[in-house]
Amino acid sequence: MKKRKMMALLLSSVMAVSMVAPVAVQAESSDPIEITFWHAMGGTNGEVLQEIVDDFNASQDEVYVTTEYQGTYDDTITKLKAAMQSNEGLPDITQMYDVGTQFMYDSGSVIAVEDMFETTGYDSSTVMEQVTSYYTVDGKQWSMPFNVSTPMLYYNKDVFEEAGLDPDTAPTTYEEVLEYAQTIVDSGAANYGYAQAIYGWFFEQQLAGLGLTYGDNDNGRSSAITSVEFDSNGGGLQILETWKTLYDSGVVGNYGTTTADTQTAFFSGDTAMIIESTAILANATESSPFEIGTAYLPRVSTESEDGGVIIGGGSLWMLDTGDDEREQAAWKFIEYITTAEVQAKWSMGTGYFAINEAAYETDEMIAYLEENPNFETAINQLKDSPVNTYTSGVLSGVQTEARLLFNEVIEQIYDGSMTPEEGVESLAADVNSAIENYNASLE
Repeated sequence: MKKRKMMALLLSSVMAVSMVAPVAVQAESSDPIEITFWHAMGGTNGEVLQEIVDDFNASQDEVYVTTEYQGTYDDTITKLKAAMQSNEGLPDITQMYDVGTQFMYDSGSVIAVEDMFETTGYDSSTVMEQVTSYYTVDGKQWSMPFNVSTPMLYYNKDVFEEAGLDPDTAPTTYEEVLEYAQTIVDSGAANYGYAQAIYGWFFEQQLAGLGLTYGDNDNGRSSAITSVEFDSNGGGLQILETWKTLYDSGVVGNYGTTTADTQTAFFSGDTAMIIESTAILANATESSPFEIGTAYLPRVSTESEDGGVIIGGGSLWMLDTGDDEREQAAWKFIEYITTAEVQAKWSMGTGYFAINEAAYETDEMIAYLEENPNFETAINQLKDSPVNTYTSGVLSGVQTEARLLFNEVIEQIYDGSMTPEEGVESLAADVNSAIENYNASLE
């Protein structure tokens, strides 16, 4: 595998790691091969993950997986960069959030999971293409999708009824969202009809819904991004003007950049509708003293046939430890975690998607969906999204920074200190500067 230079701005040293195609190696003793798995799943999600790992360890005696919780995704990537720099203490598997994909690819310290498929005859078609497309770079799948989510609309059915709205019909566009919100507030059923957290992910979602790219070179899919395109293709302005209109209406709330604050406002009945990750569905259902409805993510416009949603969440990456036995062991665990039964358990226990469609055919999942019909909204929305340049998502080494820059801009647009036009121009300039610096670090 071709060597790459480690990023100069992200790491203080330069290294290159030669990738060798893994081969099966027989352990010399009867002791299991021990591997380490870094993850960022806390709370209930972490408990479910540990149960899956324990099940795997108990199911066979060849591999033993030890999990190590690293904190947040940002904590995980920081610790991983340090391990890569020193070339010591690398885990065999690490969970990484979606926006860390470009960094992992550029690091030169990973093994593409696709390189492992033939070693065990793995059927890659078991994982939904809408999911694997995000983690496919240069025509190769580099990591295994694991905790997968998309945004969707959550709404308070009780408030809908009180406001005289059909509780089984939700808005599909932001124009309709505003109409519903006005009706709700006018009726006195809630303080706000709608709210959405300030979150750059939602901006990327709306671009995909419009069938437009965030950046050049096919969103970084045909070659590395060199500049954004949301300023030149008109998508950025269309989105920001739409959101500004919503906010200025007085019937749409803004609870800031902390997504939990917007969720709490919904759970308490202060706002009747929000958009949020499918991953909060279980918590929303348990935390809300009213009947929840779910619907597809509202769009700025539904005119594009190419539009759809982009997955979020994280995936599992194999690190190049230089130990063939451990690499095979790591793959054995990753292969296990994608099976239908395990994916069904993961999905039902956390609210994330089951990436293996066969999981939805298990008896347990069928019964679960009958009791939780709202979860089918998320499944159907993902299945209805086409697989293309837009819905595969933006592949950029600076997307974490870009989302923070977006947060700063939208707040200024909301408070009137910046027009939507100025916001697009400012955001494009700052993100382009970050992209230029990142690309220079790879030279």
